[in-house]
Amino acid sequence: MSNHNLDLGLDVSDQGSPDSRDSQPVRPGRAGADLLGGFLETAKGVLSRPKSFFPTMPVEGGFATPHLFFLLCTGVFILASIGMNLGESGELDPRILILVFLAPLLPFVDAALLYLIAARLLGGTGSYEATFRVVCYASAVNLFTWVPLVGILAQLYEIYLAALGLSVVHRIGIGRAFVAVGCTATAFLALALAFMLSMGP
Repeated sequence: MSNHNLDLGLDVSDQGSPDSRDSQPVRPGRAGADLLGGFLETAKGVLSRPKSFFPTMPVEGGFATPHLFFLLCTGVFILASIGMNLGESGELDPRILILVFLAPLLPFVDAALLYLIAARLLGGTGSYEATFRVVCYASAVNLFTWVPLVGILAQLYEIYLAALGLSVVHRIGIGRAFVAVGCTATAFLALALAFMLSMGP
């Protein structure tokens, strides 16, 4: 197995002194000796230093590593949601089970819509893979979206992260990136509402 398979995106082991950390780029590479260490360091880099993370994020190298990061973050959200659901009602909401099966596909669909809007309509120059990586790493907020009240702020922060990453990889203004993310988020919200209404109360 190559080192790349354990690479979750960042190496933050050499960031300089605390005072200079904000000015130091986050270097792509291995982020620890094991999967958990790499995962936690990558999540920390995305959430706390996104303006350093996305400019240094590899834009190619395969889909497996960013997809694994997405699955780990979303898995935390799903497990927490299941626990809260069972604690409140004693029964598992079938919509959560459907989310379990759909979750692995979501970043591919999200990235496709973002790529279509950013690259084809707004003049972006990034690739689909780069867009996919932005989507997956922005999902770091899923570590907190299950927390009441905090979840709303986390979702807003995810929009910012996605727009920031999109503006970097596609070399478009942040305003255009927000338009792309907003259109995609609206489409997903409409589908989610239609799905919930179809499932009944």
